[in-house]
Amino acid sequence: MQLWIRKARHDELKQLVQLFMRAYEGMERYGERSRGEGISYLEELYGDCAEGFWVAETPEGIAGFLSADPNWPDPKHGRVLEIHELVVDPKWQGMGVATALMEAALELGGRRGRQTAGLWVGVGNTYARQWYEEFGFCAEGQGGEWIRMRRSLDEFTPRSSE
Repeated sequence: MQLWIRKARHDELKQLVQLFMRAYEGMERYGERSRGEGISYLEELYGDCAEGFWVAETPEGIAGFLSADPNWPDPKHGRVLEIHELVVDPKWQGMGVATALMEAALELGGRRGRQTAGLWVGVGNTYARQWYEEFGFCAEGQGGEWIRMRRSLDEFTPRSSE
């Protein structure tokens, strides 16, 4: 499969929100309630850190996207790489899209000298939780319907270079 990871463009956010809303079907409590709220959310993520906003593109179009911030303040760990969203079109799941996007984010964190990466995942999103665990994230705590996960960036080696 041909797959390119590149920085997202601001003018793509309206297209990405369609993917975002589709990906949260059946798990709406973890996503946004409307397309308008979804666009506002993606605008906020892009505005906070366009450098950490990537898309995965195939010859057929965009297969997924990831938003991360390598300067996120964490009360326990100082500045961390925070993964805000990792969304893969259901038809592309299991084909390496999430891995390629996550590697781009973790590499950014490493270049910025971050020691850890963190994220929140919904308690009921068992598919994502399992994938994050396989990628080296460990549950660290829980807040309501959300589980805090973290992984060290010290031992990160991109899978594509193994």
